[in-house]
Amino acid sequence: MGQLNQAWSRIGTRFVMASLLCGCLVAGCNKQQPAPVVEVETPKEPVKPVFEIEPRYRQTFAEATRAEPPADFTPADTTMTGKSVGKLYTEVTKVWDSIKFQNEDGKRIVYTAALETDRGTIQMELRPDWAPNHVRSFVALAKVGYYDGLVFDRIVRQEKEGVKAEQIQAGCPLGTGEFGAGSIGYWLKSEFDPKLQHEEGAVGAIHGIEADTAGCRFYISLCKAPQLDGNYTLFAKVMQGLDVARTIFQQPVRQEEQDDEGDHRPNKPIVIRKVTIAIKEVDKKGPGGDN
Repeated sequence: MGQLNQAWSRIGTRFVMASLLCGCLVAGCNKQQPAPVVEVETPKEPVKPVFEIEPRYRQTFAEATRAEPPADFTPADTTMTGKSVGKLYTEVTKVWDSIKFQNEDGKRIVYTAALETDRGTIQMELRPDWAPNHVRSFVALAKVGYYDGLVFDRIVRQEKEGVKAEQIQAGCPLGTGEFGAGSIGYWLKSEFDPKLQHEEGAVGAIHGIEADTAGCRFYISLCKAPQLDGNYTLFAKVMQGLDVARTIFQQPVRQEEQDDEGDHRPNKPIVIRKVTIAIKEVDKKGPGGDN
């Protein structure tokens, strides 16, 4: 009888312990789990531009160009280097909006151009503060390879009543510099600035009779020419290589019947092998951000 009571006692103890264990398990299952932590991203404050950019630096291709061609325009299918004029035009319109003068952080974007020629390299600083659309056009043409293989097609040596004009001209698609042949199908509205002066090394856009007919041709001035101030769009300045420009200017020339007095074609035009565009971002004022 005593053994039986002990057995029942052991069974009861085990039952109580099992009940307690089950209760603990049930309690653990019912315990509320902590809610997952959700990280809330703090919205970033918009970056304040280092420099506020004017609307004229953001004009579309349509806004920067005239709608109708000038009456004296002579269209060409290909350039002297064999490039399709129609394809070049399409490529320029495609890259136009990608050529910006300010990055997402508000810093200014500065462009320089290296013209590699048969006589050396001419380094130019492009000046959007003078003429943003002419700068954009030059950069676009260089990016699509338009200038590669073209020539310095005209040399100007004029002097009237003590006023001189000394220039080398380039960029004609036909390589002749003939009147009306300086475009691949678009013409820029003028960006004249009477405050800018034609000093040695000034780079400007060549236009026809109408002011808004500048296309692809450009000139480098090799002397002061105040008679041109405010009548032509200046968009760059030679930084290095003026000696190269003077060498080109001194090339032997020939006078053709249709040429104006003092406007000559070189006997052996100097070739522009390649135009390379370099970009840098700056957070200082001044043309190149260095002053």
